[in-house]
Amino acid sequence: MAERIITGLTLITLTAILLWVPGLRLFLTIFIGFLATVAGYEFMKILESKNGSLLYYISVALIPVITLSAFLGEFKHLHLTFIVSFGVIAVIYTFFSPASIRNLLGSAFILFYFAWVPAHLIVLHKENSGPGLITLFIIAVALCDSGAYIVGKTIGRVRLAPTISPNKTLEGAIGGVVFSILGMITLWLLHICYLTDFFPKASMFYYIKWGIILAVLSQLGDLLESRWKREVGIKDSGSIFPGHGGVLDRCDGMLFSFPFFFYLH
Repeated sequence: MAERIITGLTLITLTAILLWVPGLRLFLTIFIGFLATVAGYEFMKILESKNGSLLYYISVALIPVITLSAFLGEFKHLHLTFIVSFGVIAVIYTFFSPASIRNLLGSAFILFYFAWVPAHLIVLHKENSGPGLITLFIIAVALCDSGAYIVGKTIGRVRLAPTISPNKTLEGAIGGVVFSILGMITLWLLHICYLTDFFPKASMFYYIKWGIILAVLSQLGDLLESRWKREVGIKDSGSIFPGHGGVLDRCDGMLFSFPFFFYLH
């Protein structure tokens, strides 16, 4: 537990510094690109635990290229780089690689889920309200994760998805939503009382709405990753974060929920 808390506090501190200290956007991009690349590699090992396909390695290598495009260019350049990257693996698959169509689809998913999605964080951070919106997003998802863990461990009885993740409970899922809502109400009160220029200028309903939506979506993302791991018989996607597992274990809910937040906020 202590190891888990120390790792969590370290990640929170580093993320807050990169988000809020002016002039660190390049370092934020490198940080996101690094985590996204590691997550893509972890997913590649889930897809093919022994010997990864050449297409998988190429798609993982393209992750930092796509995330960097979000920093260097306009929004359309992110989409263009993603399309060109898919074109690269399609050409390699068609003419130069003995890979199967399964490898092509897996590689395309790596480009989408672990490059295109995280790169939107960099795009959002460029906006004036970007750091505040990203902070709101992270707090909602993190509190849901913590609430689900605490409530599930304390009073959890009814299994939420026993064949996918036996330790997750309905009580924990509800607790995650409640924690997220309480966190968003607290953030709104801070916004009203002290931090008007930092967080979104919106009603309490806006904050509560996203507390609920992000709590539900992030738990779906968590279950999605649990399904992947259950299918190949592993507990954690990696071990880079002591007490938390891999990047994918730590960021599964964020990866799934962030596109909804980005395009609907």
